[in-house]
Amino acid sequence: MWRPIERRLAAVGLRLIAPWERLSVPVQIAIAFPTLSVVLFLLHLGPLKQPPIRAAFYGVFWSILATPAVIVATRNELQKRHKLDQQQSDQPSATD
Repeated sequence: MWRPIERRLAAVGLRLIAPWERLSVPVQIAIAFPTLSVVLFLLHLGPLKQPPIRAAFYGVFWSILATPAVIVATRNELQKRHKLDQQQSDQPSATD
């Protein structure tokens, strides 16, 4: 019952993430760093109740560490999916 729904959701997710994965690394960094800085600033300012200056420092500090993690994770997932696609194309299908 859930398999068709899971497949559809996975297909939608892959269509949404594909444009991000096609971007070059410098462009991904240029997008991810400021976005993470703002999100982490707001996280430290709001729920963690840090003063604004400290929240800004933490936002930049943690985004310096989080940006490479996002980029590396993106590249690893892309390589994993590419390798899986190659293995599936190398295997003969049941109709062959």
